[in-house]
Amino acid sequence: MQKLLIANRGEIACRIARAAKSLGIATVAVHSDVDARSPHVRLCDEAVCIGAEGKGRSPYLNIAGLLHAAAQTGADAIHPGYGFLAERAEFAQAVVDAGLIWVGPAASVMDRLGRKDGAKVLARTLGVPVVPGFELGASDDVTAWLQADASTAGALPASLQKSVAEVGFPLLIKAVAGGGGRGMRVVREDATLAESLRLAAREAQEAFGDGTLLIERYIERGRHVEIQILADAHGHVVHLGERDCSVQRRHQKLLEESPSPAVTPDVRAAMAQAAVHLASAVGYVSAGTVEFLLDDQTLQFYFLEVNTRIQVEHPVSELVTGLDLVVWQLQIARGQALTVPQSDIVQRGHAIEARLCAEDPAQNFAPQTGAILRWLPPEGDGVRVDHGLNAQDAVSVHYDAMIAKILAWGPDRATAIARLVRALKQTQILGLRTNLPHLLQVLQETDFQSGHFTTRYIESHPVAAEPVLPDEALLAVALWQYAAGLAKRFRNNSARPDVTVLQLAGEKLVHVGLRHTGGRFFQWGIVHTPDPLLAAPVPTPTQVEWIATDSASVTFATHDQRQTWRLAADGKHLWLHSPQGVVFTVDEGSLLPEPKPPEAAAGSVVAQIAAVVSQVHVALGDVVAVDQPLVTLESMKMLTILKAPQAGVVRAILAAAGESVAAGAVLVEVGDPE
Repeated sequence: MQKLLIANRGEIACRIARAAKSLGIATVAVHSDVDARSPHVRLCDEAVCIGAEGKGRSPYLNIAGLLHAAAQTGADAIHPGYGFLAERAEFAQAVVDAGLIWVGPAASVMDRLGRKDGAKVLARTLGVPVVPGFELGASDDVTAWLQADASTAGALPASLQKSVAEVGFPLLIKAVAGGGGRGMRVVREDATLAESLRLAAREAQEAFGDGTLLIERYIERGRHVEIQILADAHGHVVHLGERDCSVQRRHQKLLEESPSPAVTPDVRAAMAQAAVHLASAVGYVSAGTVEFLLDDQTLQFYFLEVNTRIQVEHPVSELVTGLDLVVWQLQIARGQALTVPQSDIVQRGHAIEARLCAEDPAQNFAPQTGAILRWLPPEGDGVRVDHGLNAQDAVSVHYDAMIAKILAWGPDRATAIARLVRALKQTQILGLRTNLPHLLQVLQETDFQSGHFTTRYIESHPVAAEPVLPDEALLAVALWQYAAGLAKRFRNNSARPDVTVLQLAGEKLVHVGLRHTGGRFFQWGIVHTPDPLLAAPVPTPTQVEWIATDSASVTFATHDQRQTWRLAADGKHLWLHSPQGVVFTVDEGSLLPEPKPPEAAAGSVVAQIAAVVSQVHVALGDVVAVDQPLVTLESMKMLTILKAPQAGVVRAILAAAGESVAAGAVLVEVGDPE
């Protein structure tokens, strides 16, 4: 292996590039037009543009394009990372057929384990317990029913009704060919089953090229626990202990840790033995993960699936074992035998990973897109950050919402949690909403710290209300914008106050008054209900010492308490990072009311977030019923179906499949029937 093409993007591409360089292997990056300036492109020795986003399937899914890039650059090996084509056996086989080294298990092994249904059959044969369930999509009548329009498809086919009755509610729908929560739904009643099946099948088809589904009984109090394995081509298979990935939203992991606070030594040994036995039985080679569902009450575990790739959360296992999993992947692909015996692999201390995602927890974790105005990752003892961000970057609708992984290690779980909390509070990311406040909330909750949680933790612990904007945040804005020039501006009338007008949520204006009193000292005050026509005097002024200002921060002292706020501005929108790690937003206001944008007409269907139109389900002039699907949007690999707000006739279609749309854009207009 002399030159490695990395068939991925973002933080995992950066991670693989660094591992390859540590072994003296040259690297080739591939990128879409969106990623032309991304860090993984600069980090690699060479880079090839493989296409544009928004014109059909992502170029990262183009096998022919990736192989052409390898031939063009003389790469002799390909690492798929995770996501995209990482678990596609046809990609693995195409790489080998092209005479290149595939960094991963053989295509035949991926075929056996990559599909959840086949893997479950194998596990059952080997004596590993599995959750009751069945595959959906194998029969012609079910396939036709899934593909039919929801308004005309009719009731569930008899064969499907029978299978559902045998398993019983609640049900868990999963994509047979994929992972990462794509195509996954929990269904608790007949009324929502049909729509959930269709949406899951569509997500699976678009994400993995295979819409086949697996229906399982949903274990209400389950923990998601997985075993990391490493296997070479010489018959050696070892495990690195377990990771607990139970804290999830929409079946995508938010926090992962090792070891699990729920797993006993006996359960750990039994799960690890099952994982190693399964891997050995199929001749697995490379890094992989065997996932289990652990009943939180009985500690009975059930086999779920095998991820035939490196996992997002692999750094957790690296921190507690000291092994570099990506380096070992590359060495194994070169034919090297594992030199680390199982007896030397010990979990030392505790590690936790938090996934920093561009999403708004207050809006049901809706994806967020846009420019990152400030990015400064944390540092400190036991802290590790894996990311692929520039200091000023943009988050696109085309890729996953995860933008960084922040990890902490400690000699025990409490220390690891405390270090991660401190690291998250230091993390500065301004310009769009993220789940950082929610991560801090969960890490500091008693139930999480006690280790008592299941996969339903997020839904049973509501997102906390956003913190109240403190007056010091408004003072920070005024000082950041104007303090440096106030002494000059009012040197002939020092008693005159300067007024900063800010707009808060709910259309509420506030006035921040500053009066220069000499040197670096000011009097300040805030009026929360100002007269829109009059400049407000400084009310009952208090003193503040302005200490320093630069393009990204302001430092001041009030009541002998020094504090530094980080700030960034995007037009009229201001972002603030408090000394406690809390992010606030305000807008610059105006003394005169500004005109509001026109509201969408009744019957209009509007995109709530920036997205790509995945499918338009209606045509101009169609008669539609209330809640009939009109448009499917995809943003950050999440599908959202927009439905008719009223019965009527489709009067206008303002977007087409494959088109990118902004938040607030009108997509379809439904008028009253004539």
